[in-house]
Amino acid sequence: MRTWRFSFYLIVLLLPFCSLTAANQERVILAVESGKCTLRVEADDEFRSMRLRILPEDSGCYCSKEEMKSILQSAFAKDASRNLNGLYKSLFIGRLIDYPWLCEYLASAAYRDRMWDTKKGKPLSMGINRYIGALLSKKEILAPLEEAVAGHGYRIVSASVEKVLVGGFRDIPQYKGPKAAGKVPFDAMVWFSLER
Repeated sequence: MRTWRFSFYLIVLLLPFCSLTAANQERVILAVESGKCTLRVEADDEFRSMRLRILPEDSGCYCSKEEMKSILQSAFAKDASRNLNGLYKSLFIGRLIDYPWLCEYLASAAYRDRMWDTKKGKPLSMGINRYIGALLSKKEILAPLEEAVAGHGYRIVSASVEKVLVGGFRDIPQYKGPKAAGKVPFDAMVWFSLER
């Protein structure tokens, strides 16, 4: 009887450690140095997702369109050699603010769109997450990313977002355009849906 109780308590004590190990199944596919920063693509096979990270986080490190396209092409090519092609359903890029070219596109597109209220800083007729997801799902945004993944049998279907931040053009890193007045979206957490 004591052996059974001891085994039971041992299992109860070890369960949290087992779940921590299972929760952290990410593996690094590719890491590339870019100045003082590192661009890293990770995979989570359990959740069938890839993640592009810019490290160190919150340090003023940014990723250009060309760097993003290049690292994604390399990461998908490297991972294809492991015969996992077709595994992934999403690509998480984190905060949009790490990609100034995407921030600028988003802010400018919303500013010009008659469906965006620049005084209130929100769309006129739908939720902000849905609105921003639709803007980031347009062909001009998806085309360079499509080029990076298409050679490996994937296509990018759409973008989805959460935690949208609204401010002014001054909030966009590395922005050199006109500082128009009004409230625009400039940051969000972004996922791209992948399909074979």
